[in-house]
Amino acid sequence: MKLLDNINRITKFLSAKKKMKDSIPIGFLGGLIGTIAMDMSNIAFKKSGLSEKTYAQYAGSVLLSPFRLIFKQNYLFGQILHLITGSILGIPLFNLLKKTGKDNYSFKGAVYGAFVWEILYSFGQRLGVVRAKTYTTRTHYTSIIDNLIYGFASTATMVFLADHSVFPQAIDKQIEIPIESNIVSNGDADYINHEVNILH
Repeated sequence: MKLLDNINRITKFLSAKKKMKDSIPIGFLGGLIGTIAMDMSNIAFKKSGLSEKTYAQYAGSVLLSPFRLIFKQNYLFGQILHLITGSILGIPLFNLLKKTGKDNYSFKGAVYGAFVWEILYSFGQRLGVVRAKTYTTRTHYTSIIDNLIYGFASTATMVFLADHSVFPQAIDKQIEIPIESNIVSNGDADYINHEVNILH
């Protein structure tokens, strides 16, 4: 019970904090959380034997030979490179949310995650940019799942961090309310004038 109370207090504290409006920090932090989430998924798949490699190996193989990644310092370099890449990729994702709105953000995150998978994983290996090769179909499937998780976690974090005024639907609602009230007011005025004319 104490753990639940502490979690509840932390959630209330974070909710009470002022939301962010700057696109770059929101996108970067959202991408970072998404990258950490996909790493957790990837490690779970790797330990269960469903995935051949980790994303530290994929990212590190862009600059280093795959056999050098067996050394701890090189593997750590690959992990840092992966975290930076995922964080930076969160910035265009948040710009997408800003333009299209935060409705259906999970779906938008999934589409973006699939797009990133196609560019970095699929084309990256085909073009030889990513030199860590994978051969089993189950690894391909798990990598798609990892990237979907990246999209889900990233967009959820961005929506949580961002101020509601950043998204377009918040502005649209503010514009629609006065217009509707004016229509009602004009309608009432026309009705009153019509009644007055009848009486005369």
